[in-house]
Amino acid sequence: MTRSPEPTGAVLAVAPARPDRDESGADAVARFARTAADCARVGAAVLDLVPGPGIPLADAVLAVRGAGLLARVAATPDTASAELLSCGADALCAPLNAPAEFLRELRAGAAERGTALHFLARGAAEVALLREVPEPAHVVVVLTDDGPGAVAAFASAMDQVPAGTGRTAAGVGPAGLPVLLTALAGGAHVRIGRGDTPDYAPGTPARDDAQLVARAAGVAKIAQRPPQAPGRAAELLGIKT
Repeated sequence: MTRSPEPTGAVLAVAPARPDRDESGADAVARFARTAADCARVGAAVLDLVPGPGIPLADAVLAVRGAGLLARVAATPDTASAELLSCGADALCAPLNAPAEFLRELRAGAAERGTALHFLARGAAEVALLREVPEPAHVVVVLTDDGPGAVAAFASAMDQVPAGTGRTAAGVGPAGLPVLLTALAGGAHVRIGRGDTPDYAPGTPARDDAQLVARAAGVAKIAQRPPQAPGRAAELLGIKT
């Protein structure tokens, strides 16, 4: 199983709870700011934003950065590339299965602006698409297998990551905790949060995103992979600050 080039520390990214249907854009931005501040206090370094209807993306990015975290924005064809590239994000994260022309446009625009471009893969099959990307800096791998399957799924996905490419693992639903443990043992960075895993334990919803980050930070310290501050995290994720 391939290990991260920086196994002594872990970058904790947060996938926050998605906005409610009746939540205004301004309220969503304010909530992202509170979430970022709360998660920063317990060890997070990055907050992953997903553009949504009515949410001013540039304002959300500014709020997250103002709270002390790096802002990484999900870059999908549902949002115009011009808006993605101009929102002020520290990094954009594009799905590997997005249209080739969209990915080329993002790569060119991100390079011009000095914005880090990460990629998102759902499972080992999509990770294999990284072979078609010139010098990928970082990939976020989303896994759904839980229990013993998490170890095999993680190993299969990591074996597909090109040498020199950073990796973050995220578990969805019941896979959240198994993937967290496996990723820390296997040298990857991790993403946690109610956007991926709404429950703290089976049948017990997480109180907030910070509760999930605090648990991940504690486990990372036990694994001798202490959470990295945003400045160091930026270096590990290929982000220019």
